Amino acid sequence: MKKLIIACNILILFIVLVKVAAVVGIIKNSEIANSLLTVSKAAADSPVTTGFEPISRDVSEDILSGERKLLSSLLEKQKALDNQEKFLQSEERRLNLLKDEILSKIGNLQELEKRLTGLFEMVEERNDSKYKSMAKVYESTPPARAGSTLEKLDTKIAAAIIMNMKSKSAGAILGHVNPAKAVEITREITMQVKSVE
Repeated sequence: MKKLIIACNILILFIVLVKVAAVVGIIKNSEIANSLLTVSKAAADSPVTTGFEPISRDVSEDILSGERKLLSSLLEKQKALDNQEKFLQSEERRLNLLKDEILSKIGNLQELEKRLTGLFEMVEERNDSKYKSMAKVYESTPPARAGSTLEKLDTKIAAAIIMNMKSKSAGAILGHVNPAKAVEITREITMQVKSVE
């Protein structure tokens, strides 16, 4: 009961101070004074059961609970973003390793390609020298005999030999080749010339 009397005394003192301030002119806006007085009257009219307890405690708890929910939501999102960032960094490292591995393999393949190109060129040179020597042999052979021998050879080989001959000798020999075989050899020569260009 003592608490109730003390609370009422404080409330009355507050009301008196507000009225004095309104009269003296410290509070110029009468709406503020009226709203303070009505709040004070409402507080005085409300039943007090446990003594003087600040009303703002419940309101501040509600405001703080919303802020706490917002803070926890933001912390969860921050944690998710941190996890995603860690995942992306690990993926970036993995991709960089793969990139380095691929670049290394590309370098090895390019080196292998150079070696194979060199070997291919050596084989081509040997074949060219063989075809040139065979062409000389066929040029020195009588055209009728050389023509019948060329008919029996593979079309690609016959074409390579003819291509390494002098045109006059090649014409004389092709004149003694079966016409169907001569057409095949001519097609092969044309295809080889196109592939070189």
